[in-house]
Amino acid sequence: MKAYKEEELIAKVQQGDQKAWKEIVKRYYNPLYVYILGMVKIEDLAEELVQDIFVNFWQKRESIQINSSLKAYLYRSSRNHTLNYLKRRKFEKEYQKKLAQTSINFHNDTEDKYNYSELSKKLHEAIEALPAQCQEIFKLSRFEELTYKEIAESLNIPVRRVHYQIGIALKELKIKLKGLLNDDFIPVILFFIICNFINIMDKI
Repeated sequence: MKAYKEEELIAKVQQGDQKAWKEIVKRYYNPLYVYILGMVKIEDLAEELVQDIFVNFWQKRESIQINSSLKAYLYRSSRNHTLNYLKRRKFEKEYQKKLAQTSINFHNDTEDKYNYSELSKKLHEAIEALPAQCQEIFKLSRFEELTYKEIAESLNIPVRRVHYQIGIALKELKIKLKGLLNDDFIPVILFFIICNFINIMDKI
């Protein structure tokens, strides 16, 4: 392909020229991969995240506004996307830690306040109402105790999609349980019930 300037490549991509998009990928894939790898330290994850950058670039091509250079835009996008991913992972780990610290005393502290069986039924209904793939991923994670990577391999999807669908599931379940519990306590009880869900439902 002709050695176009950045401005020409951007213009062509915005017009839907896939060859121009592939040229941008060719020029910046490896540098961005190395940059993201330095942040996440995991090769497979770095590859998935850098692929996200270029896919998003193509999907949003018509609305993209690049005020500086294409290189600066792509590096900024890579940094923001990676930091957002890391924040989501940190968020989930913090809730897991909070669960471990509070679940031991949970039942005794709340058995007089909440109908545990009714709450479990509500959770079951909420899980069954999730979109098909979201529900499947959530069950594999919480009930089968598969890792995100194992889920991705079994369903032949990117690990990032597993993270995304788990996030959607937790958000929807929190909404469904809203009003049944104090909002600040929902994340803890949600994780606790999920971890014990199978045994609880067997007794209902």
